[in-house]
Amino acid sequence: MKSQKLIISEGNRPLWQLIIASVHYTAIICLAFFFVTGWEFTTETKAIKRNFHLLQAIILLLPSALAFSMVKDLLFDLENKKYKIQHRVGPLKFGTWKKLPKIEYVSVFRQPKQDGEFVFEANLWYSKNKHFNVYESDTRPPAWEMGHYIAKALKVKLLDATDPHNFTWATPD
Repeated sequence: MKSQKLIISEGNRPLWQLIIASVHYTAIICLAFFFVTGWEFTTETKAIKRNFHLLQAIILLLPSALAFSMVKDLLFDLENKKYKIQHRVGPLKFGTWKKLPKIEYVSVFRQPKQDGEFVFEANLWYSKNKHFNVYESDTRPPAWEMGHYIAKALKVKLLDATDPHNFTWATPD
């Protein structure tokens, strides 16, 4: 029997984002080195403040370094009915396999953003009203293609809810 695996990935980060992340990670490593090598057990206020500022800079740089380097993947093992949301930072991968609920349908819909624009989302629906988001795009065609591809792979119907006043069902080929 052929293994049925489906991988949805954000792909790789653009070079400019990787450069920014590498600058931040380099700064974090240098600051951590200064923190560790300059550590003294003292009650002197100046030394305590210096250590605190180094630690504070590390804590402030870490989220931006992660934001510019982290990639999200969604993996499906249809044969074993499992899925995993995986976060990658370079060669490091984080995520655990979970039991895939019985997917009832896939929907593609238009969600308003705060700035008045829209984002198109593809969601997997299960247990009547529960769902999880698998894809987002600023334009309809990529979200529709992803929703169609997933619905076909999972052998479920596809709901086109991009027009909030005219929902239509589609059966993927």
